[in-house]
Amino acid sequence: MDAQIVLPMHHEGIAAVTSPRRPASTAYAELRRTVVDAGLLERRYGYYAMRTLGCYALLAVALALPIVAPPTLALTLLAAFTLGFVSVQIGMLGHDAGHLAVFRSSRANYAFGILCWSLTLGVGFWYWRARHNAHHAHTNDAQGDPEIRGMSLVAFTEEDARQRTGWQRVAVRYQAVVAPVLLLVFSALAVIAFRVESWLFAGRELRGSRRAIELGVLGVNTLIWVIVLIWAPHPWRGIFLVSQAVAGVYLSLIVAPNHKGMPVWATGSQPSFLERQVLSSRNVKPGPITDYMYGGLNYQIEHHLFPTMPRVNFSRARAIVMPFCLAHGLDYEELSPVASYAAVWAELDRVGRLSGINDQVTNNKATE
Repeated sequence: MDAQIVLPMHHEGIAAVTSPRRPASTAYAELRRTVVDAGLLERRYGYYAMRTLGCYALLAVALALPIVAPPTLALTLLAAFTLGFVSVQIGMLGHDAGHLAVFRSSRANYAFGILCWSLTLGVGFWYWRARHNAHHAHTNDAQGDPEIRGMSLVAFTEEDARQRTGWQRVAVRYQAVVAPVLLLVFSALAVIAFRVESWLFAGRELRGSRRAIELGVLGVNTLIWVIVLIWAPHPWRGIFLVSQAVAGVYLSLIVAPNHKGMPVWATGSQPSFLERQVLSSRNVKPGPITDYMYGGLNYQIEHHLFPTMPRVNFSRARAIVMPFCLAHGLDYEELSPVASYAAVWAELDRVGRLSGINDQVTNNKATE
Protein backbone atom coordinates (compact mmCIF):
# COMPACT_ATOMS: atom_id res chain seq x y z
CA MET A 1 0.00 0.00 0.00
CA ASP A 2 2.21 2.74 -1.35
CA ALA A 3 -0.30 5.50 -2.00
CA GLN A 4 -1.17 8.22 0.44
CA ILE A 5 -4.52 9.79 1.02
CA VAL A 6 -5.28 13.38 1.87
CA LEU A 7 -7.55 13.48 4.86
CA PRO A 8 -10.47 15.90 4.42
CA MET A 9 -10.36 19.01 6.58
CA HIS A 10 -13.63 20.70 5.67
CA HIS A 11 -13.60 24.41 6.38
CA GLU A 12 -10.22 24.13 8.07
CA GLY A 13 -7.80 25.43 5.48
CA ILE A 14 -5.12 23.55 3.59
CA ALA A 15 -5.08 19.76 3.55
CA ALA A 16 -1.83 17.87 3.86
CA VAL A 17 -0.82 14.35 2.84
CA THR A 18 -0.86 12.03 5.84
CA SER A 19 -1.64 8.34 6.36
CA PRO A 20 -1.20 5.50 3.84
CA ARG A 21 -4.14 3.44 2.63
CA ARG A 22 -5.07 1.18 -0.26
CA PRO A 23 -3.48 2.36 -3.56
CA ALA A 24 -5.88 4.97 -4.90
CA SER A 25 -4.96 4.19 -8.51
CA THR A 26 -6.17 0.62 -8.07
CA ALA A 27 -9.37 1.81 -6.41
CA TYR A 28 -10.10 4.28 -9.21
CA ALA A 29 -9.48 1.62 -11.87
CA GLU A 30 -12.02 -0.58 -10.11
CA LEU A 31 -14.55 2.26 -9.99
CA ARG A 32 -14.02 3.13 -13.65
CA ARG A 33 -14.56 -0.47 -14.73
CA THR A 34 -17.87 -0.50 -12.90
CA VAL A 35 -18.95 2.75 -14.56
CA VAL A 36 -17.88 1.58 -18.02
CA ASP A 37 -19.66 -1.76 -17.58
CA ALA A 38 -22.82 0.16 -16.68
CA GLY A 39 -22.62 2.00 -20.01
CA LEU A 40 -22.41 5.42 -18.35
CA LEU A 41 -19.69 6.76 -20.65
CA GLU A 42 -21.70 6.05 -23.80
CA ARG A 43 -22.84 9.10 -25.80
CA ARG A 44 -26.45 10.33 -25.33
CA TYR A 45 -27.25 12.02 -28.64
CA GLY A 46 -31.00 12.18 -28.12
CA TYR A 47 -30.62 13.95 -24.79
CA TYR A 48 -28.21 16.56 -26.12
CA ALA A 49 -30.32 17.11 -29.23
CA MET A 50 -33.35 17.94 -27.06
CA ARG A 51 -31.36 20.16 -24.71
CA THR A 52 -29.79 22.03 -27.63
CA LEU A 53 -33.14 22.59 -29.35
CA GLY A 54 -34.67 23.74 -26.07
CA CYS A 55 -31.85 26.18 -25.33
CA TYR A 56 -31.80 27.74 -28.77
CA ALA A 57 -35.60 27.99 -28.82
CA LEU A 58 -35.44 29.90 -25.54
CA LEU A 59 -32.66 32.07 -27.00
CA ALA A 60 -34.91 32.88 -29.95
CA VAL A 61 -37.71 33.88 -27.58
CA ALA A 62 -35.39 36.17 -25.63
CA LEU A 63 -34.19 37.89 -28.81
CA ALA A 64 -37.69 38.14 -30.29
CA LEU A 65 -39.37 39.67 -27.23
CA PRO A 66 -38.02 43.21 -27.74
CA ILE A 67 -39.04 43.06 -31.41
CA VAL A 68 -42.59 41.72 -31.18
CA ALA A 69 -43.62 43.10 -27.77
CA PRO A 70 -44.08 46.70 -26.59
CA PRO A 71 -40.82 48.13 -25.18
CA THR A 72 -42.06 48.30 -21.60
CA LEU A 73 -39.66 48.07 -18.68
CA ALA A 74 -41.12 44.75 -17.54
CA LEU A 75 -40.75 43.09 -20.96
CA THR A 76 -37.27 44.56 -21.40
CA LEU A 77 -36.16 43.09 -18.09
CA LEU A 78 -37.83 39.78 -18.93
CA ALA A 79 -35.91 39.64 -22.22
CA ALA A 80 -32.64 40.53 -20.49
CA PHE A 81 -33.06 37.97 -17.71
CA THR A 82 -34.11 35.29 -20.19
CA LEU A 83 -31.11 36.05 -22.40
CA GLY A 84 -28.74 35.91 -19.42
CA PHE A 85 -30.25 32.66 -18.17
CA VAL A 86 -30.19 30.86 -21.50
CA SER A 87 -26.65 32.10 -22.20
CA VAL A 88 -25.40 30.10 -19.22
CA GLN A 89 -27.48 27.09 -20.26
CA ILE A 90 -25.88 27.22 -23.72
CA GLY A 91 -22.47 27.70 -22.12
CA MET A 92 -23.01 24.50 -20.14
CA LEU A 93 -23.71 22.64 -23.38
CA GLY A 94 -20.40 23.99 -24.67
CA HIS A 95 -18.83 22.92 -21.38
CA ASP A 96 -19.89 19.33 -22.04
CA ALA A 97 -18.55 19.53 -25.59
CA GLY A 98 -15.23 20.78 -24.24
CA HIS A 99 -15.07 17.62 -22.14
CA LEU A 100 -15.80 15.50 -25.24
CA ALA A 101 -19.05 14.36 -23.60
CA VAL A 102 -21.47 15.15 -26.45
CA PHE A 103 -20.04 13.41 -29.53
CA ARG A 104 -17.64 10.52 -30.04
CA SER A 105 -15.55 12.62 -32.41
CA SER A 106 -13.25 15.26 -30.95
CA ARG A 107 -13.71 17.40 -34.06
CA ALA A 108 -17.51 17.35 -33.68
CA ASN A 109 -17.24 18.25 -30.00
CA TYR A 110 -14.92 21.16 -30.78
CA ALA A 111 -17.21 22.44 -33.54
CA PHE A 112 -20.21 22.29 -31.21
CA GLY A 113 -18.22 24.01 -28.47
CA ILE A 114 -17.28 26.83 -30.84
CA LEU A 115 -20.94 27.19 -31.82
CA CYS A 116 -22.02 27.46 -28.17
CA TRP A 117 -19.20 29.56 -26.77
CA SER A 118 -17.48 31.59 -29.47
CA LEU A 119 -20.36 32.24 -31.86
CA THR A 120 -23.39 32.35 -29.55
CA LEU A 121 -21.86 33.82 -26.37
CA GLY A 122 -18.84 35.73 -27.70
CA VAL A 123 -16.57 33.96 -25.18
CA GLY A 124 -13.76 32.01 -26.81
CA PHE A 125 -14.18 28.24 -26.69
CA TRP A 126 -10.44 27.59 -26.67
CA TYR A 127 -9.88 30.24 -23.98
CA TRP A 128 -12.55 28.67 -21.79
CA ARG A 129 -11.32 25.12 -22.46
CA ALA A 130 -7.69 25.91 -21.53
CA ARG A 131 -8.78 27.59 -18.31
CA HIS A 132 -11.25 24.86 -17.41
CA ASN A 133 -8.88 21.98 -18.16
CA ALA A 134 -6.31 23.58 -15.85
CA HIS A 135 -8.95 23.64 -13.13
CA HIS A 136 -9.69 19.92 -13.60
CA ALA A 137 -6.01 18.99 -13.66
CA HIS A 138 -5.14 21.04 -10.54
CA THR A 139 -8.43 21.12 -8.64
CA ASN A 140 -8.14 23.31 -5.53
CA ASP A 141 -4.37 23.60 -5.92
CA ALA A 142 -3.48 27.06 -4.62
CA GLN A 143 -0.84 27.50 -7.33
CA GLY A 144 -2.24 25.60 -10.31
CA ASP A 145 -6.03 26.05 -10.22
CA PRO A 146 -7.09 29.27 -12.05
CA GLU A 147 -10.39 29.22 -10.14
CA ILE A 148 -8.44 29.61 -6.89
CA ARG A 149 -5.91 32.09 -8.25
CA GLY A 150 -8.73 34.22 -9.58
CA MET A 151 -10.33 34.72 -6.15
CA SER A 152 -8.30 37.83 -5.31
CA LEU A 153 -11.27 39.46 -3.59
CA VAL A 154 -11.50 36.80 -0.89
CA ALA A 155 -9.31 34.24 0.86
CA PHE A 156 -10.42 30.67 1.51
CA THR A 157 -7.29 29.58 3.41
CA GLU A 158 -5.33 30.99 6.30
CA GLU A 159 -2.14 30.93 4.23
CA ASP A 160 -3.74 33.08 1.55
CA ALA A 161 -5.03 35.49 4.20
CA ARG A 162 -1.57 35.82 5.76
CA GLN A 163 -0.06 36.76 2.41
CA ARG A 164 -2.45 39.68 1.90
CA THR A 165 -1.15 43.19 2.55
CA GLY A 166 -2.63 46.65 2.77
CA TRP A 167 -6.33 47.09 2.10
CA GLN A 168 -6.68 43.46 0.97
CA ARG A 169 -5.61 42.26 4.41
CA VAL A 170 -8.21 44.48 6.03
CA ALA A 171 -10.85 43.31 3.53
CA VAL A 172 -10.13 39.66 4.37
CA ARG A 173 -10.84 40.32 8.03
CA TYR A 174 -14.38 41.44 7.15
CA GLN A 175 -14.85 39.33 4.03
CA ALA A 176 -17.88 37.43 5.32
CA VAL A 177 -19.75 40.75 5.38
CA VAL A 178 -18.45 42.43 2.24
CA ALA A 179 -17.67 39.43 0.04
CA PRO A 180 -21.25 38.64 -1.05
CA VAL A 181 -21.69 42.19 -2.36
CA LEU A 182 -18.23 42.32 -3.94
CA LEU A 183 -18.66 38.92 -5.55
CA LEU A 184 -22.01 39.93 -7.02
CA VAL A 185 -20.42 43.02 -8.56
CA PHE A 186 -17.43 41.00 -9.77
CA SER A 187 -19.68 38.31 -11.22
CA ALA A 188 -21.78 40.91 -13.04
CA LEU A 189 -18.63 42.15 -14.80
CA ALA A 190 -17.05 38.73 -15.34
CA VAL A 191 -18.68 37.90 -18.68
CA ILE A 192 -17.44 41.15 -20.23
CA ALA A 193 -13.96 40.32 -18.90
CA PHE A 194 -14.22 36.82 -20.42
CA ARG A 195 -15.01 38.37 -23.80
CA VAL A 196 -11.91 40.56 -23.66
CA GLU A 197 -9.67 37.75 -22.39
CA SER A 198 -10.92 35.50 -25.20
CA TRP A 199 -9.58 37.88 -27.83
CA LEU A 200 -6.26 38.17 -26.02
CA PHE A 201 -5.95 34.40 -25.63
CA ALA A 202 -6.75 33.75 -29.29
CA GLY A 203 -4.18 36.31 -30.43
CA ARG A 204 -1.43 35.20 -28.06
CA GLU A 205 -1.89 31.46 -27.59
CA LEU A 206 -3.59 30.00 -30.66
CA ARG A 207 -1.90 29.25 -33.96
CA GLY A 208 -2.85 28.37 -37.53
CA SER A 209 -6.41 27.52 -38.52
CA ARG A 210 -7.56 27.26 -34.91
CA ARG A 211 -6.55 30.86 -34.33
CA ALA A 212 -8.10 32.09 -37.57
CA ILE A 213 -11.42 30.33 -36.91
CA GLU A 214 -11.61 31.52 -33.32
CA LEU A 215 -10.90 35.14 -34.19
CA GLY A 216 -13.31 34.99 -37.11
CA VAL A 217 -16.17 33.54 -35.08
CA LEU A 218 -15.59 35.93 -32.19
CA GLY A 219 -15.57 38.73 -34.74
CA VAL A 220 -18.97 37.65 -36.08
CA ASN A 221 -20.52 37.70 -32.59
CA THR A 222 -18.98 41.09 -31.82
CA LEU A 223 -20.05 42.57 -35.16
CA ILE A 224 -23.65 41.44 -34.70
CA TRP A 225 -23.87 43.04 -31.27
CA VAL A 226 -22.16 46.25 -32.44
CA ILE A 227 -24.65 46.58 -35.30
CA VAL A 228 -27.60 45.92 -32.98
CA LEU A 229 -26.39 48.37 -30.33
CA ILE A 230 -25.70 51.13 -32.88
CA TRP A 231 -28.73 50.76 -35.12
CA ALA A 232 -31.29 49.75 -32.49
CA PRO A 233 -29.93 51.15 -29.23
CA HIS A 234 -33.23 51.17 -27.31
CA PRO A 235 -33.83 48.90 -25.47
CA TRP A 236 -30.99 46.70 -26.70
CA ARG A 237 -28.19 48.43 -24.82
CA GLY A 238 -29.94 47.78 -21.55
CA ILE A 239 -30.84 44.23 -22.55
CA PHE A 240 -27.24 43.46 -23.48
CA LEU A 241 -25.71 44.88 -20.30
CA VAL A 242 -28.31 43.40 -17.94
CA SER A 243 -28.12 39.99 -19.65
CA GLN A 244 -24.33 39.89 -19.25
CA ALA A 245 -24.66 40.74 -15.55
CA VAL A 246 -27.38 38.11 -15.07
CA ALA A 247 -25.26 35.49 -16.83
CA GLY A 248 -22.25 36.30 -14.65
CA VAL A 249 -24.18 36.11 -11.39
CA TYR A 250 -26.02 32.94 -12.45
CA LEU A 251 -22.75 31.28 -13.45
CA SER A 252 -21.15 32.23 -10.13
CA LEU A 253 -24.07 30.78 -8.18
CA ILE A 254 -23.66 27.51 -10.08
CA VAL A 255 -19.91 27.14 -9.56
CA ALA A 256 -19.54 28.61 -6.05
CA PRO A 257 -20.65 25.50 -4.11
CA ASN A 258 -18.55 23.10 -6.18
CA HIS A 259 -15.14 23.60 -4.54
CA LYS A 260 -15.18 26.75 -2.39
CA GLY A 261 -14.74 25.91 1.27
CA MET A 262 -13.41 22.45 0.45
CA PRO A 263 -9.81 21.35 1.16
CA VAL A 264 -7.11 23.30 -0.70
CA TRP A 265 -4.01 21.24 -1.43
CA ALA A 266 -0.76 22.22 0.21
CA THR A 267 2.12 23.17 -2.05
CA GLY A 268 4.07 20.05 -3.00
CA SER A 269 1.41 17.53 -1.98
CA GLN A 270 0.70 14.85 -4.57
CA PRO A 271 -2.75 13.35 -4.00
CA SER A 272 -3.94 10.75 -6.45
CA PHE A 273 -6.51 11.65 -9.09
CA LEU A 274 -9.24 9.91 -7.07
CA GLU A 275 -8.35 11.66 -3.83
CA ARG A 276 -7.95 15.10 -5.39
CA GLN A 277 -11.27 15.03 -7.22
CA VAL A 278 -13.42 13.53 -4.46
CA LEU A 279 -12.05 15.35 -1.42
CA SER A 280 -11.97 18.82 -2.98
CA SER A 281 -15.42 18.63 -4.64
CA ARG A 282 -18.90 19.07 -3.22
CA ASN A 283 -22.20 17.89 -4.66
CA VAL A 284 -25.47 19.78 -4.43
CA LYS A 285 -28.34 17.40 -3.70
CA PRO A 286 -30.03 16.38 -6.95
CA GLY A 287 -33.60 16.84 -8.06
CA PRO A 288 -35.36 17.73 -11.34
CA ILE A 289 -35.15 21.50 -10.77
CA THR A 290 -31.64 21.42 -9.30
CA ASP A 291 -30.33 19.23 -12.12
CA TYR A 292 -31.77 21.60 -14.71
CA MET A 293 -30.65 24.85 -13.06
CA TYR A 294 -27.11 23.57 -12.41
CA GLY A 295 -26.81 21.87 -15.79
CA GLY A 296 -25.59 18.69 -14.12
CA LEU A 297 -22.74 20.47 -12.35
CA ASN A 298 -24.43 19.79 -9.03
CA TYR A 299 -22.96 16.27 -9.50
CA GLN A 300 -19.52 17.80 -9.15
CA ILE A 301 -17.82 14.71 -7.71
CA GLU A 302 -19.04 12.47 -10.52
CA HIS A 303 -18.19 15.11 -13.11
CA HIS A 304 -14.61 15.46 -11.85
CA LEU A 305 -14.11 11.70 -11.65
CA PHE A 306 -15.52 11.15 -15.16
CA PRO A 307 -15.34 14.44 -17.09
CA THR A 308 -16.26 12.80 -20.42
CA MET A 309 -19.50 11.36 -19.01
CA PRO A 310 -22.73 12.82 -20.48
CA ARG A 311 -24.42 14.78 -17.73
CA VAL A 312 -27.67 12.84 -18.05
CA ASN A 313 -25.83 9.81 -16.65
CA PHE A 314 -24.57 11.53 -13.51
CA SER A 315 -27.51 10.49 -11.34
CA ARG A 316 -26.87 6.82 -12.14
CA ALA A 317 -23.14 7.31 -11.57
CA ARG A 318 -23.88 8.87 -8.17
CA ALA A 319 -25.55 5.64 -7.07
CA ILE A 320 -22.24 3.89 -7.78
CA VAL A 321 -19.76 6.55 -6.65
CA MET A 322 -21.29 7.46 -3.29
CA PRO A 323 -21.18 3.96 -1.71
CA PHE A 324 -17.78 3.36 -3.34
CA CYS A 325 -16.32 6.46 -1.65
CA LEU A 326 -17.80 5.55 1.72
CA ALA A 327 -16.44 2.01 1.43
CA HIS A 328 -12.94 3.32 0.66
CA GLY A 329 -12.87 5.95 3.43
CA LEU A 330 -13.26 8.96 1.10
CA ASP A 331 -15.43 11.75 2.43
CA TYR A 332 -18.32 12.31 -0.03
CA GLU A 333 -19.84 15.72 0.68
CA GLU A 334 -23.32 16.52 -0.58
CA LEU A 335 -25.45 19.40 0.68
CA SER A 336 -28.70 21.09 -0.23
CA PRO A 337 -28.39 24.29 -2.31
CA VAL A 338 -28.99 26.51 0.73
CA ALA A 339 -26.60 24.52 2.93
CA SER A 340 -23.90 24.59 0.24
CA TYR A 341 -23.98 28.38 0.03
CA ALA A 342 -24.02 28.56 3.82
CA ALA A 343 -20.90 26.34 3.92
CA VAL A 344 -19.07 28.69 1.54
CA TRP A 345 -20.05 31.70 3.66
CA ALA A 346 -19.04 29.92 6.88
CA GLU A 347 -15.56 29.27 5.48
CA LEU A 348 -15.19 32.92 4.48
CA ASP A 349 -16.22 33.90 7.99
CA ARG A 350 -13.85 31.41 9.63
CA VAL A 351 -10.81 32.54 7.64
CA GLY A 352 -11.70 36.19 8.18
CA ARG A 353 -12.02 35.75 11.94
CA LEU A 354 -8.73 33.87 12.18
CA SER A 355 -7.06 36.56 10.12
CA GLY A 356 -8.24 39.17 12.59
CA ILE A 357 -7.08 37.10 15.58
CA ASN A 358 -3.66 36.55 14.02
CA ASP A 359 -3.28 40.27 13.36
CA GLN A 360 -4.18 41.03 16.97
CA VAL A 361 -1.63 38.52 18.28
CA THR A 362 1.05 39.97 16.02
CA ASN A 363 0.27 43.51 17.19
CA ASN A 364 0.37 42.44 20.86
CA LYS A 365 3.80 40.84 20.38
CA ALA A 366 5.05 43.96 18.63
CA THR A 367 4.08 46.16 21.58
CA GLU A 368 5.58 43.91 24.26
